[in-house]
Amino acid sequence: MIETSTTPQLRKRVVLECRACGFGVAAAFVPRCPRCAGATDVFYDLTRARIRDDDNPLVRWFDLLPLNDFQHAVWLGEGNTPLLWARELGRWAGLDFLYLKVESANPSGTAKDRMAGVAMPFLVQQGVTEFVVSSTGNSSTSMGRCAARMPEVTLHIFCARDFLDRIDVPDAPNVRVYCVDADYVGAGAAAARFAADRGLPFESGFFNPARREGLKLAYLEAFDQLAPRAPDVVVQAVSSGMGIYGAFKGATEYVALGRLARVPSIVCAQQSRCAPMYEAFRDNSATIRPEHIKRRPSGIAKAILRGNPADSYPFVHRIVQATGGAFEAVPDREILAARRLARDLEGVDACLTSSVALACALKLARAGWLRRDTVTLVNVTGRERPPAAPAYVDYV
Repeated sequence: MIETSTTPQLRKRVVLECRACGFGVAAAFVPRCPRCAGATDVFYDLTRARIRDDDNPLVRWFDLLPLNDFQHAVWLGEGNTPLLWARELGRWAGLDFLYLKVESANPSGTAKDRMAGVAMPFLVQQGVTEFVVSSTGNSSTSMGRCAARMPEVTLHIFCARDFLDRIDVPDAPNVRVYCVDADYVGAGAAAARFAADRGLPFESGFFNPARREGLKLAYLEAFDQLAPRAPDVVVQAVSSGMGIYGAFKGATEYVALGRLARVPSIVCAQQSRCAPMYEAFRDNSATIRPEHIKRRPSGIAKAILRGNPADSYPFVHRIVQATGGAFEAVPDREILAARRLARDLEGVDACLTSSVALACALKLARAGWLRRDTVTLVNVTGRERPPAAPAYVDYV
């Protein structure tokens, strides 16, 4: 079902401020605090918040989203994805309560559709109608599909050459794709220069609070589906960690609303060949040090090939520490084995990134970190998509 929202009467005031120092942010797009460079965040009046009975997640959780109203909201059918009690896989792993949140059921095949459905109208609400993004494919695909339905927006998408076939966007005059002969970091740098040269906002990824707010919806939905049980542990693969941030914030809000018994322990999963966060955590470091940075990141899970997450890691580290969680990493053979198990035992098409999360859960079960009775929620953030070919590409 594809439609725009039909409930424009919903309105509220959105409060943005720095989570670190409390500095209030004006009604503009300010991803980082001008006083301390912390992450700006969105705060809601939870005393007035309610969850509505509506298929459209933008309506259902409107009171927990950074939207003042529905003037620019577009629902592309994302959300309402299955929560699977993976009994066969759990029996194999020795986990009686293993649950998979199957985000591959979203329209583009990934959870990033939820992110775009919130981030795009938020940016327009904040006065941003032309901006630049860069990603390994999933975020840009979702944002491009959303932008194609928003004629007031002009979106410039940058990607590295190795990720061009992961950009699957409509042929729309307001969506432009640029391919850079570089790796992911180089493409991001080119995008930032392009934005600076033209006086355009660079969308900021992790530091765009609406991205994190959109991604938390998968967890709010899973918490409701899992009730009356509550997850003891949440596992998700990480690149910058914005999904983990969203999980933590959503859980905190649900606990405050009385809809969740406790904030779960959060586990961040990475592939061994590109695991800067895991290595920093292993070394008891709250920051990414030079020896943790991957100058030429490689690995089979392309969507999380971020060699230097220095900006976001301190935030994610604090969340893991606060929840009694962990960082874990797994080699290629365990990732591929987890993917086969998900397919053969549960009929779930998990992309390689999702398989990183599942493989880490299985590893923690073998180690006894996850007990048989631990209620474990693994976010299957997407499926593998066939290679795409954008209609028009500028090579820069």
